[in-house]
Amino acid sequence: MSERSSHRNVAVPRGTVEVAAPAKVNLHLEVLRHRDDGYHEIETILQTVSLCDDVRAELRDRGAGGPPRISLSVEPFGVVPESPLNLAWRAAELFCRTCGLGGELALRLTKRIPVEAGLGGGSSDAAAVLVACDRLYGTGLPPERLEALGAMLGSDVPFFVRGGTQAARGRGTELQALTAITKGKFLIVKPDIALRTADVYAGLNMGLTLRSPKVNIRTVEALIARFPTGSWFGANRLEDVVLPTQPALQRLVQSLRENAPVAMMCGSGSAVFAVFGDERRRDEAWQEVAQPGWKAWNVDPWPGGVRVKDDADRA
Repeated sequence: MSERSSHRNVAVPRGTVEVAAPAKVNLHLEVLRHRDDGYHEIETILQTVSLCDDVRAELRDRGAGGPPRISLSVEPFGVVPESPLNLAWRAAELFCRTCGLGGELALRLTKRIPVEAGLGGGSSDAAAVLVACDRLYGTGLPPERLEALGAMLGSDVPFFVRGGTQAARGRGTELQALTAITKGKFLIVKPDIALRTADVYAGLNMGLTLRSPKVNIRTVEALIARFPTGSWFGANRLEDVVLPTQPALQRLVQSLRENAPVAMMCGSGSAVFAVFGDERRRDEAWQEVAQPGWKAWNVDPWPGGVRVKDDADRA
């Protein structure tokens, strides 16, 4: 069964569903222009990685239509809102409203993906809720429909329904599958710095983006075949905004680039990632850059999007 259809094996509704919600890194991120709808036109290459939140959804009462009764709990407490401000809550509301469903739905998030890091944790949680609701209610929506719902919630949500290695355009919702990246030892470092995505984009000088060429998929595919060795073309345009004002982040990126063939900021930051050919070099690089209060994760490429856990996963 392909990754695109792995969450669609819906026979009958289930009372409880658990979903792994992976983080992402941007292997390339270019901002092309400001759109009339308030978003930015981008070209990016996205990769899911094996740092995951856990999302548990329980359908306690199917009800008879009408607005759903939603509750949300989060571990660790306080790291993200337990209210409609949370994108996961809004995903459940949107799914039920679109499909004409109600009942009592209890959500629980176990957060491992750091917030304000550029790793897409909130969007991944929302995608996980969409997939969980599809399983719980037995609606069996095709992935394309779940992605369309995701696009109504946020630009990254459709990607997390699909996952893997994707080129994304438009505001990030127009996806094109690339050859899957299966190699490379990823190091994610999160300094004790908080950055808001909206603030980073607001600081971008759009005149600087005109020099970047369009992504050539044929060239990208050839580079993926050798990834992570050899030359990687990718860069993150948002570093132009963040790094000059964050010396610690700038030093971190520069240090990692001295040791890794691929190293850049994760999305709008403040996390940074690097990709190595083996675990030894990855461990040595972390020892060189580690600072008090900073966190790090050793992760691998994740071969799809959000994933419903089976009994073996939950054991």
